Amino acid sequence: MRFDDMSANQFGDDFYRRISALIYDRTGLSFNESSRFFLEKRLETRISSLGMTMPEDYISFLMFDGDSEREWDALITLITTNETYFMREERQLKCFREDILPELARKNPGKKIRVWSAGCSSGEEPYSIAILARECRHVTDQMIEIFATDINSRVIQRAKDGIYGDSSFRAVDEAFKLRWFVPEGQQKWKLKEEIRKKVTFQRFNLFDMDRYSIFAPFDVIFCRNVIIYFDLEAKVRVVERFYDKLAEGGYLLLGHSESLISVTEKFRLVHLANDLVYRKEIR
Repeated sequence: MRFDDMSANQFGDDFYRRISALIYDRTGLSFNESSRFFLEKRLETRISSLGMTMPEDYISFLMFDGDSEREWDALITLITTNETYFMREERQLKCFREDILPELARKNPGKKIRVWSAGCSSGEEPYSIAILARECRHVTDQMIEIFATDINSRVIQRAKDGIYGDSSFRAVDEAFKLRWFVPEGQQKWKLKEEIRKKVTFQRFNLFDMDRYSIFAPFDVIFCRNVIIYFDLEAKVRVVERFYDKLAEGGYLLLGHSESLISVTEKFRLVHLANDLVYRKEIR
């Protein structure tokens, strides 16, 4: 059957299994039967835009074509979720500013504090981290290094631009917006350069295990509302890499709906003054 004779949800079971397996092997994202309509609708849009006549041609393209990297980037843009906003999960961010940063500064005076925002989407999280570090009296700008990564190159570019609409400010007041942003066109706001320059952005696939070697150890890793989209095997693989890339005494901050139960016992869940967080113990 030709693709242009088909509608979404009629790709066939074999095609769906093969494309789901390819995506999983590449990204760790798991698409089961409950996700089938979502994925097939997006595949229908993408395959049609390429002018392909058979769904199997798309699999061959992803696997063997010399331009497959660009296509993978386009596909990932279509199938990933990028819902975020400034100061999301405020209690945890307060813990970072008032508990974690002062402790790290006290225990390692003069040492850089390295922070990684993994799965940073359009930048609201790492920029929130940069603002909180600026507000923390225990550290200076020179003491903090913030790295931010995402698998989606389109949102990485948006993050670098630092321009946001009203939905990004749903958890903050007007004073926050006026202090850290300047108007940019109609109903848009641009983050001030003094904060934008504090974050280094890079495209990075958390499931590309070999590339973790490019990073020096971090003191804090934020990976919030990301591993919720992984199955258990993928969670284990990624969290094990986080453990390897954390300095001893470093912290892993997950989303409040996420847990390491059944994933790993390497981290210790610690109760700081403002929140519960995971820590890599000092051996």
